[in-house]
Amino acid sequence: MIGRQTSKRVVERALRLLLGNPARSAGRSLILAYHNVVPDGLPAQGDQSLHLPLGSFMGQLDLLASYCRVLPLAELLADGPATDRPSVAITFDDAYRGATELAMPELASRGLPSTLFVAPGLLGRRALWWDELADRETGLAPALRAEALGPAEGRHDEVQRRFPQAGRAASLPEWYGCADEPTVRGLWNSGSVTLGAHSWSHPNLTRVAPEALADELRRPLEWLRASDAPTLPLLAYPYGLCTPLVEHAARKAGYTAALLVDGGWLGAGGNRFRVPRFNVPAGLSDDGFMLRLSGILGISSPATGR
Repeated sequence: MIGRQTSKRVVERALRLLLGNPARSAGRSLILAYHNVVPDGLPAQGDQSLHLPLGSFMGQLDLLASYCRVLPLAELLADGPATDRPSVAITFDDAYRGATELAMPELASRGLPSTLFVAPGLLGRRALWWDELADRETGLAPALRAEALGPAEGRHDEVQRRFPQAGRAASLPEWYGCADEPTVRGLWNSGSVTLGAHSWSHPNLTRVAPEALADELRRPLEWLRASDAPTLPLLAYPYGLCTPLVEHAARKAGYTAALLVDGGWLGAGGNRFRVPRFNVPAGLSDDGFMLRLSGILGISSPATGR
């Protein structure tokens, strides 16, 4: 009997052969949200949807270079529509070591620009709570995620206090940790990476008190301004979560725009503080990726982004 995953791949391949031409999306713009890239053959661990094998990532870059205009994020946000192909910007959240040590050099070697959204207060951490709490077979349980983002406010120390089983950092590969500050600050030497803010310590901004919210938004902007790297006054909301109050606080802090982790294609005249992205899941096939670039399959993402 053909399994569900195999059946899905067969359907995707057939649809791609019939309809999968990104020229169908000519003139449209899309921001891709990645999290981590890990070596091929690494056993699946942590919150698996976030950790894309290097070979799959390289395959997606080949497709983007062939069928899309890959633009710096600032240019895409300011650019008018292209006439011949879709425009795409590549972004990463969280500053995972795999992203900085595997993905960024690959992008630089191809001359492709990217933006890395950094939570400076997490730099150098051995692991992140959503990877520590995720089951190898079933992933991150919805009930655990809800409590971690609710009562624990998405704060790493508070999550670890509430969930003793979170102390799995030593069992996760080094690629699952956060890059250290010198590594992130040195990325600008590649000439292809721009830094943005992902709050200071990656809490659920919709749950924190107003004074803490202001601090979480002010400090990363100060950190960016002190960096020698190319930076943008842009915010990627932790966990993709925001409210009108958070939007207002981001404007007041000095950001010029803020990004979600779902929502798909950019629309004309959209809210600059709810800019949509496509959260690229680790299990997405090349055929599925092409169908989404072609506009055949929807690209709104499940709420798994970090």
